[in-house]
Amino acid sequence: MPSPALNAALGTLGGLAAAALVAWPLAIWYEVRKCEKPKHTVLRTLGQKKGWFGKVRPAAEVRLYSPYLLAEVTLSGGNMDKALSDGFRQIAGFIFGKNVAADGASSKVAMTSPVTLEMGGDSQKIAMTSPVTAEMGPGNELKVSFIMPSQYTKDTLPRPVNPNVVIKEMPARTMAALAWHGKPPREAEVQAKEAELLELLGEAGLKPKGPVHCWQYDPPFQWRWLRTNEVLFEVEDGATATS
Repeated sequence: MPSPALNAALGTLGGLAAAALVAWPLAIWYEVRKCEKPKHTVLRTLGQKKGWFGKVRPAAEVRLYSPYLLAEVTLSGGNMDKALSDGFRQIAGFIFGKNVAADGASSKVAMTSPVTLEMGGDSQKIAMTSPVTAEMGPGNELKVSFIMPSQYTKDTLPRPVNPNVVIKEMPARTMAALAWHGKPPREAEVQAKEAELLELLGEAGLKPKGPVHCWQYDPPFQWRWLRTNEVLFEVEDGATATS
């Protein structure tokens, strides 16, 4: 039979383990929230839905995004999970040093958020941003990208060593976004959220253009109720009226 001292020690270890399990996801959540996000202004909201504790909130937002740079990889022939994994790996390599710095110095490029998916010299490390973005293009084409920190211009951003990583300048544009909390989405869930957003746009008399985008703001191992995902469409100019 365990001694009282052993029981106390085991209880303490169990408490510490439980605290760590809670603290680690919250620490990740805090760090992601500190990541630079693409700058935008909310022009209007669309629809309503019930959030946590029954609170009514907008179902979607129409946002005007400022211009930004992104590092993008185009993939084809795979599913969304594989595209995100392959694209993330290649762009992460660029961010963490597989690049040629514009000034010959050695440093990191900051991480931003989200990582995006579009569906349809010396090295320098770049700070991470959020989200990871994805764009679904025609056929099986998928574009995975990281939005670059706003401190850079195309001239000052390090050049990728990997020829698959392309630096693009995105102009100011109006995007409609529908957000939800949950695990990393599969294609079926993205399609369902896409349909929800298209219905809201139709009700508001707004016309989408281009492919659907899926943005993920948090790592895949984060608690699903702390993970933020979004589907977005670019919409025609003139979406500035309030709802």
